[in-house]
Formats: sequence, C-alpha cells, structure tokens
Amino acid sequence: MNQDELLYLSDLNLAESYREDSRWSTNTDIAEQGDMLFTCGASTFPAVNFAIRVGRQSQTPPDQFIFQAKEFFARRKRSFTITVRTHLDGDLLEKCEELKLYKIVEIPGMFIEKPLEEKPLPDGVTLKHVTTKAMVNDYAEVVALSFTTLGMPEEASRGIFSNQDNFLVPHIYAIVAYKDNKPASCAFALLSHGIAGIYYVGTVETARGMGLAEHCVRVVGNAAFKFGARFVILQASPYGEPVYKRMGYQESTRYIRYLCRTR
Repeated sequence: MNQDELLYLSDLNLAESYREDSRWSTNTDIAEQGDMLFTCGASTFPAVNFAIRVGRQSQTPPDQFIFQAKEFFARRKRSFTITVRTHLDGDLLEKCEELKLYKIVEIPGMFIEKPLEEKPLPDGVTLKHVTTKAMVNDYAEVVALSFTTLGMPEEASRGIFSNQDNFLVPHIYAIVAYKDNKPASCAFALLSHGIAGIYYVGTVETARGMGLAEHCVRVVGNAAFKFGARFVILQASPYGEPVYKRMGYQESTRYIRYLCRTR
C-alpha cells in the first residue's frame, strides 16, 4: 500500500460516512456532481451538513464549489461545514482563508494496518454489538451526551440516528459499552472501499477516565480486520488524538473544517 492509495481510500470512506449520516435520518438529502458531494443532515446544525470534494484530483474550481454548495444548503435553510483535504485541496484551502471562513477545527487523519491487542475490561463493563433499534437508541444517547463537549447540541446528535433501520446494516459494526447496565461509551466501524473507518466515538461524562472509548475503538477496528479491511482509519478529535497515538495509530494527513453560512 502506497501513500496515494492510503489517502485515496481514506477520503472515499470519509465521504461515505457523510452519506451515511444522511441515510440514518429522515428528511435529509444528498447531492453529487463531478467531484462535489453535499450531504444535508437531520438538523440545521452545521456539523451535520457537509460539503467535500471526492476523488483523486480536484476538478471543480473553489469558487464554483463554494457557490454551488451555498445554493444547495440555502434551499434547505442550513449553514454547513466544508471539509478540506490538505493533501489535495490547496486551492480550496486558500479560498476559504481568503473568504475568512471560520475555521472550526483541524484534525489528523490516522490509520493502522493490523489488529490491536485487546485488553481486559474494567469491572462492571460489558461491550455489546448493536443489533436492535433499542441499542441504536442507546448508541444515540451516548453520542448525544458525550458530543456536547465538542459543541454538538444533544438534539442534533440524537437526530442523526432517527432512522434506526438504516444504521442496522451489514457494513456497519457498532459497539456500545455498558457500565452497570447503562450505556456509557460507543464506536462503530464503517466498511467501504475495502477498508474501514471508525466514527462517532464517545463516552458519557460520568464514565470517563476508564478507557472505555479505547476499548470500543479496539473492538470495532479488530472486527473490521476480521471482515477483510485492508486497513482502518479515523479522524481524531483533539481529545482523542493522544489516545489513538498511544494505541498505535499513525497520522496520514490532516483535514480542516470550515463553517460556511448561507445567510
């Protein structure tokens, strides 16, 4: 596996995760044309509405990309997040800076190429594979309560998982950690394009400091390798980055997210 292949497949999986966000919700929308992908999420919160370029080369000029993205999201009365791939989107990065768009975050894209050694769970903790609508609701509850740390409103997080049937699909392997029979932590692996990406990792505040998210990430990542993934990726939050480095994940690139308003 060379660097170009790693980045290409990582980008494709990330883009697929944006599509999945829309599929899990009701009253959402997805538009693709050329190398442009726009995904309308379950709420008006910008962090669940995405615009990203896809493919190995940037074809659409940044002015046109931003203009068409604004038209798409304005019709749906949403502000949105532009994801810039630093390894390909230099021109789009320059345009976002020129327009003085608000830089939400810069995050590393990370990867591993082999399973990780699993560790014993803390007392009172069990990990369960998400297989029912009730467990999807447990997953959503963990995300809702934990992602407030990243500025995500609870209702926006819960809305992502409102169509539970579309989350219960063979190419998603999700885990919830239960502490004393209450949902406490979660992570899932999305299999696509021969690899897997780990998304929506979170732990409720009352269960932090026990390494539960790390356990969940290990389990879903190792499961992805068993299902045939060539490698496993994730995009690390500022809180997760040191944990993933300690686990053995390596940085491959960085993604920058900008807020773009439509009014």
